[in-house]
Amino acid sequence: MSPFVEALEAISKILLIAGTLIGGGWAVHEYLDKKQDARVAESIGYVRRFSAEPLLGAQSRIGQAWYAARSQLHALTATPTASQEEFTRRKRQLVMSVVETSSIAPNASKNRGIVSDVDLIVSFFDELRICVKSQLCDDQTARNFFTPYAERFFCLHAPFIDWKSKNYSAGYAEAMRGFVSAKACPS
Repeated sequence: MSPFVEALEAISKILLIAGTLIGGGWAVHEYLDKKQDARVAESIGYVRRFSAEPLLGAQSRIGQAWYAARSQLHALTATPTASQEEFTRRKRQLVMSVVETSSIAPNASKNRGIVSDVDLIVSFFDELRICVKSQLCDDQTARNFFTPYAERFFCLHAPFIDWKSKNYSAGYAEAMRGFVSAKACPS
């Protein structure tokens, strides 16, 4: 064989190897991109679910209960207390009262509270956390959509959440706590 043909064969083999490596790298990149797209899509599915029944109804009833207690909430924040402990005690009483015994509508004949609605929201965050931990959902997308709500919800209902975690269900709302920054709930 001539040296020219040998050189062409060597160059051909090098180009084949280089093409295979580049093609393989591109395929891996595309695979990872599609996997990330699937995670984001799954997270968006949770957003849709959160914006539909029964979660939308639970959010609405929770909002109605707190709207009905707005004068009590205003009195709590406007009335001076002797100590932080006194304020915390009064806040705990108000939260427990609203969660356990508030009427859902102004003309409701029975005070059923919003415990089941709070449980439904907490359960949703448990499921979302599982989706994120198992890498079926995208963590950053989930945090972008749900952290603001989780922080408001958690901070407002913290006395009830702490009580339920301590007395009935150890670890209650732990998944939601994962969406709440340490500085989110001022005392």
